[in-house]
Amino acid sequence: MAVNWKYFLRESSSSMRRNMALTVAAIMVTSLSLIILGIVSMLVHTGNGIAADMKQRVDEIRVFLKEDVTSEEVASMTTFIQKMDEVKSVKYISKDEALEEYKEMFKDQQDMLREIEGNPLPASFRVRMTDPKYNNTVAKRLETRTEVSKDAAGKPEIKNEKDVVGKVLRVTGLVQKIGFVVVIAFGIVAISLVSITIRMAIYSRRKEIGIMKLVGATNWFIRWPFMMEGVIEGFLGALVAILVTVLLHSFLIEKFGSAVGIEDLVTGGYTALLAFLLVFFGIIIGAVGSAFALRRYIEV
Repeated sequence: MAVNWKYFLRESSSSMRRNMALTVAAIMVTSLSLIILGIVSMLVHTGNGIAADMKQRVDEIRVFLKEDVTSEEVASMTTFIQKMDEVKSVKYISKDEALEEYKEMFKDQQDMLREIEGNPLPASFRVRMTDPKYNNTVAKRLETRTEVSKDAAGKPEIKNEKDVVGKVLRVTGLVQKIGFVVVIAFGIVAISLVSITIRMAIYSRRKEIGIMKLVGATNWFIRWPFMMEGVIEGFLGALVAILVTVLLHSFLIEKFGSAVGIEDLVTGGYTALLAFLLVFFGIIIGAVGSAFALRRYIEV
């Protein structure tokens, strides 16, 4: 029987184009999925960075001292504060240092500086906590100290933004919880999309798989080239995703960090780690997706 070479070449060319289109589609879907995952991960990390910066801004209380405090009393109070496990650091601010800080703060408002006669500012302690949640605990302990000055109502003069600290702690906790859920959700979506696309690509080549089974090829012999193809597709998709996330970091997140006064909102170390994870997940998704998609076609 004569072979219709034109028909054979036409079908082969059509099959190659179809396989190429599905391969490109798999790479594009992998890229899109990993881009979404990478962007979400970086945005979540950015949110955590902002939350951490907010916590650092409220992890401090200011303890004002009475006018006639002695050096012995200052030393005693310093030791008392340093012994607290909740305290990260303590700094004594003398009256002269407080005045210098005031002048520096209002250096552009000369009218306010001219109104100051002598030095009405008290000495104080600036106490930083290991965590803002300890602000109230430490403040209550210091309220009983005789070195602390009292206001007209007889209350200890300790500057502690209780409401601000509570709100910051609630916001930071919420950001971390939502971020974790969002990353997991988009990770599942990415795996599902890539798996479906790979399954479609393998479905178009089911005849090839059937022929290989008929001539005695083992399951792993059939599975290996498809898995390698999936690995390559996942790797190429990850490279595109890395490029997009790096551009996002360079043009958006760095500028945003500068605008809000937070340096290194997303560090180079985290960007490198994210790039590694995207490549890792791209390869794993491609290999595992191919292996699972092949199961129904290589069963005897």
